Amino acid sequence: MIKRLTKREQKIFIVTLVLILGYIGNNLLVKPLKEKILSLDQAIVAEEIRLKKNQRIIGQAKALSEDYNAYLNNFKQSKTNEQVMSSILSEIEEVAGELELRISDLKPKRVKRGEYYNRFSVSLTIDSDFVDIIHFLYILQKQPHLFDVEEVRFDKGSRRRSSTMKTQLVLGKMLIP
Repeated sequence: MIKRLTKREQKIFIVTLVLILGYIGNNLLVKPLKEKILSLDQAIVAEEIRLKKNQRIIGQAKALSEDYNAYLNNFKQSKTNEQVMSSILSEIEEVAGELELRISDLKPKRVKRGEYYNRFSVSLTIDSDFVDIIHFLYILQKQPHLFDVEEVRFDKGSRRRSSTMKTQLVLGKMLIP
């Protein structure tokens, strides 16, 4: 037999029941939700950091791609081998003319074909001062010419008292077909 509770006991029972339900609700619902929200916030911050890093990398990749395309344009072969060789010869003659160098012999060599490139070589002989020859080579190796010096031979020969020397050069340029 269950005895009826008095009004005071009923109020104590209800308050106790509310406190128990509040405790259970706090431990089973609120704390896990707070922890889940905190872990999600941390994950969002970590992903934002990763996203910023990836955006920076993408920006760098775009800049590198632009640089690559600029360099590729310098080495891209847009003409036939004969036209390229002709332009190389005229380019060398033009630079030599600007420096007032005397080219006594200028001969194109065969085009060496690689799997991914064509190598154009030119043999030339110059009679001039050593300083002028070095300046000539410097100009040909920098932009916009970008020649490689494959071979250099200096010959003072019998001109011991003369300031000029005979120089034999093999200049090359690689292009991507």
